[in-house]
Amino acid sequence: MTSDKIGVGILGTGKRGVYFGGSYFGNHPDCEIVGLCDISEDSLGFAREKLGDIPATTSLERFLQLPGLDAVIICSNDHVHAEHTLAALRAGKHVYLEKPMAQSIEDCDRMAEAGYASGRVFMVGLELRYCSLMEDMKRIIASGEIGEIKIGTVIDNVSVGGTYYYHGPRRRKDYVKSLILEKGTHSLDLTNWLIDASPVKVYCSSGLDVFGGGAASDKRCRSCDETATCAYYVDNRKGLEMDYGGVKLKDDLCVYAEEIDTHDNGLVLIDYDNGARISYMECHFTPEYTREFMFTGTKGKITGFYNNEQDFKITVMKRHSKEVQTYYPERRSGGHGGGDSAIVQTFVDLVKKGDPAMPGIWGARDSAAIAIAAAESAESGMPVVIPFNQALRKAGAVR
Repeated sequence: MTSDKIGVGILGTGKRGVYFGGSYFGNHPDCEIVGLCDISEDSLGFAREKLGDIPATTSLERFLQLPGLDAVIICSNDHVHAEHTLAALRAGKHVYLEKPMAQSIEDCDRMAEAGYASGRVFMVGLELRYCSLMEDMKRIIASGEIGEIKIGTVIDNVSVGGTYYYHGPRRRKDYVKSLILEKGTHSLDLTNWLIDASPVKVYCSSGLDVFGGGAASDKRCRSCDETATCAYYVDNRKGLEMDYGGVKLKDDLCVYAEEIDTHDNGLVLIDYDNGARISYMECHFTPEYTREFMFTGTKGKITGFYNNEQDFKITVMKRHSKEVQTYYPERRSGGHGGGDSAIVQTFVDLVKKGDPAMPGIWGARDSAAIAIAAAESAESGMPVVIPFNQALRKAGAVR
């Protein structure tokens, strides 16, 4: 740090970058935004309107050389996460990277190894670990109340899938690889973390059953004659309010376009190194927007319910007992059930402490690995084995 405050740069000034810059790092008493970087001049202009008269550039090299830049918040598109992370670490910067970690397991491993070599703080934005629901579920499971988890089901109900993903480039595999990687890594990371294990084998079956179709790939809502009856019509003149509180610049491509090839529903079966087996379901046309968790152990079962309104609920049942324990985790301010503010504070505290740290990197790698393997499995129809990262184990990484 060059002053009393941590100099923060935002790399990728889209919806999440502007949200984190304005709502968290830009308002944090220990931080100052000293630079912005994006390949789009329009995006940089929008960010400066929201965040202030901050030095901005389309050059990654110039950005990393900005005076006072201590930490880089990477919110760029998924396919350049590895490139941007490695460049920032080489430049000696602390890194906070939005999920998913990367689009290949090899890149995830290279990034983790570079993080250890850098001696800096490197975190991936899996903020749901820091919400009250998941903290309470982790505590209960770790206490041994339900014994060793052997089987479970995790569900992502994504009612906003049509609005969030199928109007823009995330509807294509060549852009996101899969929506399990783009969206599902939150819940997959929580699964790995809660059962404290690493995935070893994945099988996936997925489908495109509601979105996509025969419409021209350049068809847009703004020129469509079915706007009055289409449930997925968007007005691109307005910003789209995101579930975490930010505003997205809208695209309005037709959700029934022929170029769409990312799944809108999928089932993933995961085998873990501790013998646990988990199923994960993701659906982008379901009526509700929630996450559901159910794990059965040798002594009982735990279920958890998550939504953005924080109607959090945990139930615990024991074998050979009719008693049901019910918990209602506390509500917290901020996006993702308070997870956004908590993970930002954790990152800031670690940077201020000055010691190398990579909390959750193993989990970030494993959650991306499941999604990457799932995409491969869905294409081939065969199970996919996930390679074990010996370097993470040797380095003493925690999940």
